[in-house]
Amino acid sequence: MPDLLTHYAVSYLISSRVAKAKQAAILALIGLIPDVDALFRIHRWVTHSLLLTAIISSIAITIALRRGFKYTSYVTLIALLYGLHIAMDVFVAPTPLLWPLTSQAYMIDIQISGTITEGGIGILANITATTEPINFTQQPYVEGPIISTTGIIAAIAVTAILAIEHLTHRLKAINSKKRY
Repeated sequence: MPDLLTHYAVSYLISSRVAKAKQAAILALIGLIPDVDALFRIHRWVTHSLLLTAIISSIAITIALRRGFKYTSYVTLIALLYGLHIAMDVFVAPTPLLWPLTSQAYMIDIQISGTITEGGIGILANITATTEPINFTQQPYVEGPIISTTGIIAAIAVTAILAIEHLTHRLKAINSKKRY
């Protein structure tokens, strides 16, 4: 799985598009919820099914819309953050995307390599999709990264994006005050 920091950083960046910093910090925790299954030592359990996520999310969004629920955008955001976690996981380990329709877990591996030689430039693309039977049995232990190099890079990138946005807004505000 991508480490928890990567899941949180990406979820925070997306949440910050529709919520203020404190709300986004709380909403970003939704991006960690699919990994709650690790507490039961059954990692990549039903909490990693995009099919179940889509069904539950559709019901929640429909209820929110029918009730005139003013937080429909938040319900939609929660569904997207949860689903994004699962989508990210499929690129690092077999994930039961379509459970209960199928008992297979899916993984996609994408590698694109480049070489530069005297003779020119070469690009080699390798995309592999694999399946394996789902294993929902409790394990003696479950391990996974909490913070990794990728997570630190993602957190730095998110921080840089948000800092630049904040600085840009401040500069625009200063410039607009100078005009008047």
